Amino acid sequence: MRALALVILLSALALSATILTRADQASIDAALPVLQKYIPDVKIIPADPTQWRTLISRGEVDFLWAGAPVLYEALLKEGYLSPMPDVPELGQVPDKIGNIQLKRVGPDGKTYYVVYALLGYVIGYSPESLRRAGVAPVCTWRDLASLNLTKYYLQTGSKPLAIAKPTKSTSTAAMMQLVTEIYGWEEGWRYLAAMAAMARFVDSSGAVRDAVKRGEALFGPMVDYYVFLAGLDYCIPTDGTDVLFDPIAVPRGANTTVAAILTRVFLTEMEKRLVDRYLLPGNPAVLDSPDVNQTKAALLKQHLQKLMSSKIMYVPPERSASYYYSFIYYYEATLVDLQDVLTDVWARLVDAYFSGKITARQFEELWRRLGAPVNFTDPETGKTTAFTFQTAVEMNGKVGSDPVYRDKVYKAWREAARAKYESVAQELQRYIQENAAKPQESSTPPATSQDYTSLIVAALLVALVAISLVLLRRR
Repeated sequence: MRALALVILLSALALSATILTRADQASIDAALPVLQKYIPDVKIIPADPTQWRTLISRGEVDFLWAGAPVLYEALLKEGYLSPMPDVPELGQVPDKIGNIQLKRVGPDGKTYYVVYALLGYVIGYSPESLRRAGVAPVCTWRDLASLNLTKYYLQTGSKPLAIAKPTKSTSTAAMMQLVTEIYGWEEGWRYLAAMAAMARFVDSSGAVRDAVKRGEALFGPMVDYYVFLAGLDYCIPTDGTDVLFDPIAVPRGANTTVAAILTRVFLTEMEKRLVDRYLLPGNPAVLDSPDVNQTKAALLKQHLQKLMSSKIMYVPPERSASYYYSFIYYYEATLVDLQDVLTDVWARLVDAYFSGKITARQFEELWRRLGAPVNFTDPETGKTTAFTFQTAVEMNGKVGSDPVYRDKVYKAWREAARAKYESVAQELQRYIQENAAKPQESSTPPATSQDYTSLIVAALLVALVAISLVLLRRR
């Protein structure tokens, strides 16, 4: 390692580096002094995933660090990535762990991004907050949309979930996509709508962790290392989870010397520093290194075993990327922007069901309508189009690359969703009124079993009185 450091240091004396990242500020603060040992003039820029194309296109970015693979897959498909430098450390990373590919090899046989860290999708919570609220742990994605959590909101006025906006968090985008992968497109959006209605939306996945830690929310979908850092407990969703690859890559136009240095540093010293942050290194062999914190390494080994024995979906990054932009902007237009309307309708719907004002059949029907993907007017063709999975895939590239089109279709989605929510609210009110009027429609309502019992008892009493009178007259 000393020889590596000397070679890198001599090469880096006159170099500067700009790194684009999705890492949180705490990770950036921990990484900066390590990186400055090798390239003193290094700048780390945290940016929303929607800004990466523009920043790369300016030709001033040398390295990409962290974020969901779906983002890197989209960048690869659109030609924003260069092959990784051919350094010895890259060859030391295994090709896969279990069924998880650690290197993304392109059609030309070259590696375009490599997994630097592994993160599992979990549901984090504070046992103390749950104890105070009298709520049991939630261990499936579907249960994050459960009526019990809405009942908690109706009783307390406090929203039980914290969710990062998918346009701001690639890990949250991947988790929300996972719900549609597990339950299918239609059913998945039904659960996503119910979750969104009961959520505090925040601007980063780190803010989800903080909201749960402070007790502002009971549950939050998050990556695993956040629960360890915050001292939270967690469930690995039993209906399915996935493993987030925290990649590193080289953008087109990067300084190749800087890119080579950073690749070597990230795959050696930086990977060892992951353990201090409770992050699983992309190369699990690092956990056995004498240079890492053994207590934390033991915890991570145990967690890795638990994660690998769970129900992992292994959704290919290229599949997630195929509808990524359509998904995140549709989610924001219909669920985030209109959350006040959505929450109001959903809360009234659940309250009407709990209070017996509507039937179970009526509730299920309205819930499906509330969450169903909208029919919208495509601004390019003028035709009414259903937001199916296939539609999301077909329009993904244009939504991601054409801001003018994106703004127009975003507005179309939002207005179609607003009309849908208002329609469900009107239908709910109609059902409530019809059900309330039903007992008054007939002057002789059907008798209950209790009514029949009362009549029988009365008849017996009358018969006994009559018999008694007859016997008295005979005397």
